[in-house]
Amino acid sequence: MSSPIRRYLPHLLVGLTISLIMVGAYMAVGFASLTAPKAIWSANPVTITFSSSAGIGSSGSVGEFVKCAPKLTDVVFHTTVSNPSKISLTIGPPGEATCGPSPDAVTVTAHCLVGAIDCKGLYTGTITILDGYSTIPPGLAVAIVVT
Repeated sequence: MSSPIRRYLPHLLVGLTISLIMVGAYMAVGFASLTAPKAIWSANPVTITFSSSAGIGSSGSVGEFVKCAPKLTDVVFHTTVSNPSKISLTIGPPGEATCGPSPDAVTVTAHCLVGAIDCKGLYTGTITILDGYSTIPPGLAVAIVVT
């Protein structure tokens, strides 16, 4: 009659091996998330408030600073807005050769695309940083108030 340890040793080894693989995979994912690039905005969210009295072409803007960790090259800013038929959202410059630890100044501008009465309202927008096909979180949330 063999001892219980010898009898179940192959099963114990398989279980131990699977456990070690799972712990290794968990640690790899954890360490990868620590080094994932991220954007750092000077204020997030921001609000742009302006009057629509001039109608089409009325606009408002806000200055912002952005930096990236770790340093990225050739990034592009992408804008979205809640109602693109009434409001446009732009950022200048539209991209950067390098986004790194020193803050870079950008200007976020909202423009009315319709007449004064139709432009009034509350809108939301987002600015994201693209590094190739990857989005660098977090995006900049923009609240647009047109009076």
